[in-house]
Amino acid sequence: MRRVLVSFVIAVSVATVGAAAGASTAPTIPNSTIPASCEIPLPVRVTFVGSVVGSDSRTARFEIRQIRGGSVEGFSVGGLIDVDYGEDVRFLEPGESYLVAAGVDQTSGRLVSKVRDPEPLFGGNQVIGIGEQNVDCPELEDAVRTLTTDGRSLESGVLAPLGDDRRGLVRAVVLPFVWVFGGLVVLALVANFVRAVVSQIGSAPGRDSVSRRRARPRP
Repeated sequence: MRRVLVSFVIAVSVATVGAAAGASTAPTIPNSTIPASCEIPLPVRVTFVGSVVGSDSRTARFEIRQIRGGSVEGFSVGGLIDVDYGEDVRFLEPGESYLVAAGVDQTSGRLVSKVRDPEPLFGGNQVIGIGEQNVDCPELEDAVRTLTTDGRSLESGVLAPLGDDRRGLVRAVVLPFVWVFGGLVVLALVANFVRAVVSQIGSAPGRDSVSRRRARPRP
């Protein structure tokens, strides 16, 4: 009976020591928590290839040609889908096809995407107090973006909306010069006209005779 009891105690001790050793050698899981002050990019809800069939000042409507990932359930009606772009909508051309990665805006509940990176507000980290925070934010890629069908970034320069409109580009460059030059010509003509009128008034015959009469010496 003693031998059985001793064997049971030894077995329990070995199991306890083994469990403790396994716990001490188990790999630790790195802390992947992102600080609350760090900006987390919006996750992608759906990725598709679509052709622009209409737009307004903020929203573009696409005809879905191919779904690359995610789901359009709840956002697509009759093969059409609306995506909010804000000011970036002006860089999309009607009839052109794009590769759209869109996320869901938490405030409006609508699909959103963009062409450009958002500009930092109030100077970004240059604001007093922000740079003093000891926060190490990871660099997370923002995948919510609209690209060309071959994966290139869209032209988003100041003159990008006029890139395909040559007449509009010529008007934007030439018209200001024409207006300025025309204004200078008009001012010059007016100045010359005023000088001519003044000189004619100064050389009028009546005025000369009066001046001569006043200049004659008295006998």
